[in-house]
Amino acid sequence: MLSSVLPLLAVLTLTIVLPTIGAWLGGLSLSELIKLPLVEPGWDALPPDPTVTTAVWLLTGFALAAVLWLARPVVRAGRAPQETSIAFSFPGFTWFGLFALIAAIMAIDGGAINVAIGLILAALTLFADADTQRRTGNSLIQQQPGYFSSLFAASFVIGWCCYWLNLYLQLWTYPAATETVPFVLGKSLYYALLLPAVLSLRQWLASWPLLLDLTSRARPRHIQTTPGQGIVLFGIAATALLGASLWSDWIYPLALLAPLLLAISLQQMRGQPTILSGLADGNWSRILLPAAATIIIGLVTQASHQLFGPAYLLNLPLIGGPALLGLPLPAWPWLALLGLLGIWIADQLTTPWKQRPRQPRYRPRFPIKVVVEDRLAKPNRR
Repeated sequence: MLSSVLPLLAVLTLTIVLPTIGAWLGGLSLSELIKLPLVEPGWDALPPDPTVTTAVWLLTGFALAAVLWLARPVVRAGRAPQETSIAFSFPGFTWFGLFALIAAIMAIDGGAINVAIGLILAALTLFADADTQRRTGNSLIQQQPGYFSSLFAASFVIGWCCYWLNLYLQLWTYPAATETVPFVLGKSLYYALLLPAVLSLRQWLASWPLLLDLTSRARPRHIQTTPGQGIVLFGIAATALLGASLWSDWIYPLALLAPLLLAISLQQMRGQPTILSGLADGNWSRILLPAAATIIIGLVTQASHQLFGPAYLLNLPLIGGPALLGLPLPAWPWLALLGLLGIWIADQLTTPWKQRPRQPRYRPRFPIKVVVEDRLAKPNRR
């Protein structure tokens, strides 16, 4: 069991340790960086630069166009979306989603914005699972409750790991956080719900046959991975983490993606299939659906932040231009990539919860038959 989560522990350890080593090598004071909560940045971010903004826009547009072109569905014989006619009622846990929304309203009235956003995310997760079970007869909560519960613990750890990384990047701050305990409780609730929400929304999106078919019948692509590529990718990710506090204004997009790059590099170095392996069969659903789920979470979080906040302030250096719900448009595709990290983390948790063959339970029949024999009437056998 421990060996199955070793890659996850390695990524977490490197994400925590490498930025600290980089700050120490650069002579930075850790006491000034490590703050809970991070109320204000320790330095002023570079203002938006027109040249950098234009380059980022062009690069983002090219990447999106390439993905749309490569993932476009092609006609294949014998492939047609199969609509299901199963119709069930909403499961009982749907009421917990309503209770979460009511609790979110109470938290908003009390000024606990971080708690409110976490409760709204909890309601979104429960509603997605409830609708999936209503339409398909199954859901993540009902199918694997133990595995679903483990997602909360992993998400909690990953969330605070991202907070730790942000201490060295200083990209977002929490100026309204005046007390430590309420802040920690609110952020812990939100962080613990991120991974379950990604998995639930991904399953909800995959439950629509047409959407699943459109994202799983692209032209097959030959993708060859080697341990050497993994070593190079590992070096890039490690460099980005080491330089998180030294060149934060320039390296922060790569530093934020470093955990995902570490995950892929470890798979390549070990000769294992990566999260991109499905592209060889033309299946982009494992990439596009988690990305879409993360975008939905981002829209809900940013909309809640704009309506009830501000819960935090963004300080993205060098990038300007139009923004959607307070987040610059080029940052949304980057946000979608975090969905791939969520899928990789979820994969590391599957081994302990794999179903083993179960022996049929002993159920005696009633009434129990008792056979009575006349031993005296039978000759003795010697």
